[in-house]
Amino acid sequence: MKYKVLKSAAHNFGRSFASTLNWRGNDYVMSHLARAVVTSGEVELSVDLLSGQAQPTALLDGPVQASVTDYVRWFPDLLRSQRVVPEAVRAATMRMRFQPERRVELHGGMGGWTIPFECVVSLTDDHGKVHQGRVVGDWAVDNFNIPPSWRRRLARWVSDLWRSWRQYRFKQATLTRGVVGSRCSAPGR
Repeated sequence: MKYKVLKSAAHNFGRSFASTLNWRGNDYVMSHLARAVVTSGEVELSVDLLSGQAQPTALLDGPVQASVTDYVRWFPDLLRSQRVVPEAVRAATMRMRFQPERRVELHGGMGGWTIPFECVVSLTDDHGKVHQGRVVGDWAVDNFNIPPSWRRRLARWVSDLWRSWRQYRFKQATLTRGVVGSRCSAPGR
């Protein structure tokens, strides 16, 4: 077994958890988690990937807890897929930390906000060496609980409506200027 792939496995685990592929209930798990961070004041989710123990409970609402359980169950399969013997990993943790003080409101048709996060997955091998994968980014949270396909259609519809309105107003302004322009030029003929 090549121990250097453990860093890649750690990164892949964190990237998968903090992605749009992680969907539970009616939204992305990261959106559920970010909302819980803002409402509870707890900023860090900690998960032991071997035992499945996670804390704090304030961040473990139904969809987040279900996702954590599924990811802990999937963890040995991820290791095997990267040719790592699961027994070679003596300790494995995921730490998901948000920065609510740096939350930024989004302006535009759909509303919402972004929040910076960092996900660190640490794997300790049977030689005592720690391998870390780190995912850093900003997660966008909308203010709606509408599935993404409906959200995209609604955003497109609103955008088309605004575009039509602007075109209508532009035509009205052009016609008004054209009429005013022709009246102004008529006396000079």
